[in-house]
Amino acid sequence: MRLLGKYGAKQEVQKNRQIWDYLAIWVRPNWETLRLLVPVAILWVALAFLSPSFLTVTNVTNIFVNAAPLALAAAGLTVVMIAGDLDLSVGSAMALVSTACALLMVQYDVFWVLALLIGLLIGVATGTVNGLLSTTFNIPSFIVTLAMMSTLRGIALVLSNGQAVTGLPSSVTSIATTTMFGLSAIIWIPAVVIPTLGFILSRTSLGLNIYAVGGNREAAKIAGVPIRRTRVIVLSISGAMAGFAGIISTARLGVGSPIIAQDLILDAIAAVVIGGTSLFGGVGRMSGTVLGVILIATIRNGLVLMNVSAFYQSVVIGLVILAATSLDSVGSKRDD
Repeated sequence: MRLLGKYGAKQEVQKNRQIWDYLAIWVRPNWETLRLLVPVAILWVALAFLSPSFLTVTNVTNIFVNAAPLALAAAGLTVVMIAGDLDLSVGSAMALVSTACALLMVQYDVFWVLALLIGLLIGVATGTVNGLLSTTFNIPSFIVTLAMMSTLRGIALVLSNGQAVTGLPSSVTSIATTTMFGLSAIIWIPAVVIPTLGFILSRTSLGLNIYAVGGNREAAKIAGVPIRRTRVIVLSISGAMAGFAGIISTARLGVGSPIIAQDLILDAIAAVVIGGTSLFGGVGRMSGTVLGVILIATIRNGLVLMNVSAFYQSVVIGLVILAATSLDSVGSKRDD
């Protein structure tokens, strides 16, 4: 009994250590995290001086609520880019999921929970199709998802006849107003889903395969890593994240819209690259992406508070993407 007690205690210590190791990925000081915390902190301080309403509870909550769909899409894109691929169709997949969910509930009287689950499956299906097309026909994911970006958006427009689908049940729209521990349910969804993805990347064999495929596919192939299956899985994950993002966007807007998230891919790529994920694959952290999303969402919010034209907002985001990709390219050459 004593030996069993010692063994049990040892197992408990090891379990606690594993939990701490995972949490440490998110909280331990490192250069990638610090280099993002500094500009985020500076930006928040500057905006607090420029706009008295910036640090109000309402505005800060709005920043995180508005950033929730972007955070989910960027999280899925992070997994894809670590594997050395790219998914440009996430915004269109969101629009298709939003439209399909709304039509199922409004026109076909499908129970709202089932309709949302079907919408999520549609998101997964779009990503899986992307992965299968890319791997089966050996077409770069950039090309496949570029084509799907137009195709999925077109399907959403055809299904809805180009109109927003209204009349959603209150059970769906109430998701946007429901709070847990003082925070909107819309914030809690990415708060649960994104750390789960971080765990998969850092603590599972699938995560190891994803980094291996993105780092060096030839070496991964020699090591026996299932490259094709891994690439299909990462694009399916991206589709699932687009599904989640489409669902919460529908709940926030109160309608199913075929035109949502038209420019989301630009913000998502900016957030992911700013967060330290390499455009060349094999490098990336989910915690960095989260900070990148916060930075992009803060820039958007600050420009709105200062009454900056939407046209100039696009200019600013474009320059941020250019700066981030330039730094990534310089860093990669330095590593070589």
